[in-house]
Amino acid sequence: MKSGKLVIDYKLFFEADDVAQTRILSSESYIKKSISMHKNCYIAKANPDSETDLDEFLLRLYYDEHIEEMECADVNAAEGFLDELAELLTEIARMQSYLDMEGSFSISFADEQIAYRFSSEAGDTRVIFTQQ
Repeated sequence: MKSGKLVIDYKLFFEADDVAQTRILSSESYIKKSISMHKNCYIAKANPDSETDLDEFLLRLYYDEHIEEMECADVNAAEGFLDELAELLTEIARMQSYLDMEGSFSISFADEQIAYRFSSEAGDTRVIFTQQ
C-alpha cells in the first residue's frame, strides 16, 4: 500500500453574470452541497468564498484549497482525488451549464506529481482538462 507525504492544491472558480436571483441561490446551494457532501474527504473539506451579489445578479463562488499531510491519512481518497474531482466538475458543468468554470488542481503523492487546468464556458456542458 502506498503511503507518504501528500500535497493537494486546487482552485475552483464558478461565475455567471446577469442571472436571476433564484437561479443564483439554487446554483450556489447545489455547488456547495455537491462539494461539502462529496465522498472524498479531500474534496468535502473545501471551504467556499462567495462574492455573489444578488443585487447585481452576479454569481461568484471560489474555492482555494491547500492540503498537506506528512503521512497521508486516507490513501484511497488520495488515489481517487483526481478522477473524483474531474467527475464532480463535469457533473456541475452538466447541471449548471450557464456557468463559466475554470481553475486548476494538483496532487503530489507517492512519488507522483500530477496537475491539471480546466475550463468550461457558459452554454457548454463539457469541461476541458489539460495536463500541466
